[in-house]
Amino acid sequence: MGDPLQDDSWLIGKGLTMSILQNPLRTHLEVTGEEVFLAPPHWHLYHGEQHVVLKGRVKLTQNGVTRILTPADGTVYTPPGMVHSLESFPGEELSLDEVAKPSAETTAQKIIFFRNMFAPGVLQSLLSTMQVFYFGDGYPEFPFGIRWIEWAFVVVVGGWLAPLLGYQLPDKRLRLDPNRFPPSKKD
Repeated sequence: MGDPLQDDSWLIGKGLTMSILQNPLRTHLEVTGEEVFLAPPHWHLYHGEQHVVLKGRVKLTQNGVTRILTPADGTVYTPPGMVHSLESFPGEELSLDEVAKPSAETTAQKIIFFRNMFAPGVLQSLLSTMQVFYFGDGYPEFPFGIRWIEWAFVVVVGGWLAPLLGYQLPDKRLRLDPNRFPPSKKD
């Protein structure tokens, strides 16, 4: 079902579907429970995220504090710089929306981030994954949580090494970091 580079709905795993929804623009995750969805601990320097559970429940960890979110929790915000992760529950259905902040343009770029991340072969390669992180304002959390090392790893591996070895983004429109890629900058 679907090609992440062309379609507005695609499979990201067994029973895991990501979709792009409009009015308002957002990403939508459907989990049937066949496979667990996991977004490992990571952080963003320039954008925050709002999550809304529409059905089921999800485990959200923010800066080491874990909460179980349900539809009753409404919108939950993760600000820039906060380490966070998401995990569904085995055998349980989940319906979850995400909007990136501060603007609709940020959400549009986040959608391009997801299109790149779930393009064929990207998640199977550390270099490809870190390249998407580099262009998409994403930084994995490492043991001991030293942010400058996490940032430098993404810049060196995703920003320098991957292109040097011929890796390219599947969708080259990704430019989520406004300081690294200001609107006036042309590649």
